[in-house]
Amino acid sequence: MCGFLVYKEKGDNSRISRRGPDCTNVYRRSGVTFVHNLLSVTGDFTPQPFVEDDIVCLYNGQIYNQPYSRTDGEVLISLYRQHGVTFARHLDGEFAIALYDFRNALAIFATDPFKTKPLFINGIECASYRSGVGGEKAKPNEILVKRFDGTVLERAQVHPWDLAQWKDTYDDWIAAFEQSIAKRAKDNCFIGLSSGYDSGGIACALRNQGVDFKAYIFAGDENREILEARHRLVSHEYFLPDATLVPWLSDNIDNEPYTIVCDGELTSMKVLDDGATIGVATIAKAARSEGRQVSLSGQGADEIMSDYLPWPMQSELKGIFPSDLRLWANFNYSCQESYLMKEEYAAGAFGIENRYPYLDTGVVQEFLWLSAEAKNRHYKAPLREYLLRNGFPFEEGVKRGFKIELD
Repeated sequence: MCGFLVYKEKGDNSRISRRGPDCTNVYRRSGVTFVHNLLSVTGDFTPQPFVEDDIVCLYNGQIYNQPYSRTDGEVLISLYRQHGVTFARHLDGEFAIALYDFRNALAIFATDPFKTKPLFINGIECASYRSGVGGEKAKPNEILVKRFDGTVLERAQVHPWDLAQWKDTYDDWIAAFEQSIAKRAKDNCFIGLSSGYDSGGIACALRNQGVDFKAYIFAGDENREILEARHRLVSHEYFLPDATLVPWLSDNIDNEPYTIVCDGELTSMKVLDDGATIGVATIAKAARSEGRQVSLSGQGADEIMSDYLPWPMQSELKGIFPSDLRLWANFNYSCQESYLMKEEYAAGAFGIENRYPYLDTGVVQEFLWLSAEAKNRHYKAPLREYLLRNGFPFEEGVKRGFKIELD
């Protein structure tokens, strides 16, 4: 989890800086100021921006598929030199990237297929939060190329999805999920653990792979029998949401509006209206105090594998995947976009990096390739199969997660 800011005359780094507590570095070039706030997780301690000749690049996230010497972000400029503006197509990871080519007067912005890391763009200025330079949210799964005068030259996809539905077994999804966990897992990482499917799948995989991790549990209205069975299997700590964090968060994150559509109507919620934000922040604060930096989040499982079947008012598919599949609203926007923002803002305020195994491109593509019948066989069918095969306790057909009421 890092944060960055690029501006010409004025920019605000006060909130963004919390995303990268290890180092804030400022670099100026031809009237443009680049500010990067580093959370050092992968490789050597390497402040940004990356600068090579007339190219300046800032980056937030993790790259899993490119070999590196010091740190994963060092590959970006060389990939740009090799492949041009579509260089982000060669990345597997969670990322927001801003690359400036001063020789050719080009600004290139790129987000991963789900825009897991926040990015706002205003002309050729950009920031991890809107408070940095204003502007509009970047789109997920997009490469945006602009001239230095702000003219848009190109918009391109980072990752194309294949919507053919032809697989009838869950074996390949399970293999992809285990690989996704292996890529993202790090000893001393942590999760929020409920009695539901999503966190259960992550806990099960981490345990199978021998990763040293900790689970933070809020009992709330969870299934106590399932929780007790799970906490016998994993290192854990029970917690209560800390409501005193609300005013602190108000001062340290942008209270962005959600974009969730319920029964055709856009909600009027904002990040701090969501009790789950306080739950995530409480866990992040506790984990950071114990020296933990990396969280594996269950975000994306509801949006991809069920389209919120248990909450049909905010579901387009109502849990039934058609034979003529097309991407649905929650796949990239609505709940997906809003809840990713909640995760990033609440954890980022404490310098925690979120990683999203259910949004791995391999995991998502394997789900898309499942036949409609295989998708619809059970609630979150491939994840259910994974839990059953591993004998990990779960509650059949029930959605669980943070349900925290704010006064």
